[in-house]
Amino acid sequence: MKRHEQLVKLSREHHQSLRLAKKCMDIAAVQDGDRCKAQCEEIVAIFDQEWDRHFRNEEAAIFSITARMNGRIHELGRQLAAEHDRMRELAKLMAGGQTSCDLLKEFGILLRDHTRLEERELFPMLEQQFTAEQMKQIGTMT
Repeated sequence: MKRHEQLVKLSREHHQSLRLAKKCMDIAAVQDGDRCKAQCEEIVAIFDQEWDRHFRNEEAAIFSITARMNGRIHELGRQLAAEHDRMRELAKLMAGGQTSCDLLKEFGILLRDHTRLEERELFPMLEQQFTAEQMKQIGTMT
């Protein structure tokens, strides 16, 4: 299904997040502490500029609107914002030197599941329930 033009950029970034999630899970599955540490350090190096920027954009452009709505879209926005917070916590732990394969695996699984939920459930809801003006707001903030 073709995405609304205002969601295309976020969907492209989601493709990158799925690639990172798979890489994290694959590395963690091998249980090589050095490789897990290196991947955690790579996440820390790019987290603020790439992933937290993406999270902040979604929170400002999407979750600020879903917070004023009712029903599943409201609950989904709250859940996804909480997942952003958890990924921030995990990145902070990594930055603090916690670079275990278990932590990397948790990050990868959460990032994968979170991204799939946004793509499969949230974005179709946005396309159905957001007004043209609300969709335009997404494009101007991302």
